[in-house]
Order: sequence, then structure tokens, then C-alpha cells
Amino acid sequence: MEETRKDKREDSGNGVLREEDIVKATWGTMSAGKKIEYLWMYYKGWLAGIVCVALAVCLGATMYKGRHTAVFLNVIVVGGDNLKAEWLAEAFSQYADIDGKDGIVRVRANIPDDGGGMTSKTALTTLMGAGAVDVLICPERVYEEYGSQDGFQDMGEVLGERAGDYGEAVLDYGVCLKDGNILEQEEMVAYEKVYAALPVNGQNQETAACFIEYLLQ
Repeated sequence: MEETRKDKREDSGNGVLREEDIVKATWGTMSAGKKIEYLWMYYKGWLAGIVCVALAVCLGATMYKGRHTAVFLNVIVVGGDNLKAEWLAEAFSQYADIDGKDGIVRVRANIPDDGGGMTSKTALTTLMGAGAVDVLICPERVYEEYGSQDGFQDMGEVLGERAGDYGEAVLDYGVCLKDGNILEQEEMVAYEKVYAALPVNGQNQETAACFIEYLLQ
């Protein structure tokens, strides 16, 4: 490397046109591809370093935002359409007057309704055990399975005096949404009976109760 630079300096002193001079003279007429090729050939070490630093900064910013963004509600929709998750989060945020600048509503619909298969059961049990589920929307089978294990809060206590306003939709440990409910209208779920319940170790119980009333409207 040092010999090459020395040779170029000697060539310059002898009046020989250097490669750098050629590049400077033709840079304006080079195509974008040629410019990138030249920069990568001679400065790839520097460019790789810059890319690594940029990626590290982006990753750090994402992690920081994730750790410092308040989550007002965690909703799991078993067998739901994941493409509609954002719609549900935004619709409820508007209903509950939740400003996205203050925090978010997180809706996940990536747990399949696979008839009690090991994949969905393991994922759901893990999330509920970790307190990462405030509201569970599911088919009757899932509701009965976890309800029989005392995994849900008493819905009468959750809704209090307002429970009577919703009639037979309110069950012991959840609610059964009426036909034509908002989830069916938006084709968020495909199963016939839609149940919603609050796991006993949910972290955002007040917002979760508000979400149940949003579904029952």
C-alpha cells in the first residue's frame, strides 16, 4: 500500500497522470453504478464501517423506543386475520380516546385456531403465564379450556353494575359476542361463536374492561 502511494507521488512528480486525477476529471460523467463500483473498490472498509454504525444506531433506536413506549393494552385474537390487527388497534384507540403519542394498543392475531394443537397451546399458555395478555378473543373451545382452569377473571366483577346492560352476552368468566358483532363485520375472525375474556394476571385491567364494552356495543 505504501509503495503504491509512493509510486503515485513519484509519477505525479514526473508529470505522469495519476488515477485520482482521471477519476476527478471523469467523475461528473460517470454513471451511478460506476461511482458506486469505484467507491466500493477503494473505500469498502470505510463504507462497511459506516453501514455497521448506521445499523447499530437504527437497532438501538428501535430497542429504546420499544422499551420506552407504554402499552395500554395487549390483545390476543386466536385464529384472527393478522392483516386486520392494526385496524382493531386503531379502532379501539379512537373509541377509548387513546393518543398514540402516549402509548399503544397492541393486537396480535398470529396464534392459529388449530383445534388445540401443540403450537397454539404452547404459545398461548406462555403468553398468558407471562402476563402478556390483557384480553383474549377466541373460539368456544379455547374459552372453555382456560375458563375451566380458573384462568379468567369473573366478568360480573369486571363490568360491575354495567354487566346487566349486556344481558345474556355476559358469562361467568367472559362474554359471548352477539351475531353481527364488529369482529364478524370486519371479518377479523371466522369461527361461529366469538368469546372474549380477561386472563387473571393481565396487566391493564381497566383498559381491558373498556375493550370488552367496545366489543359488546
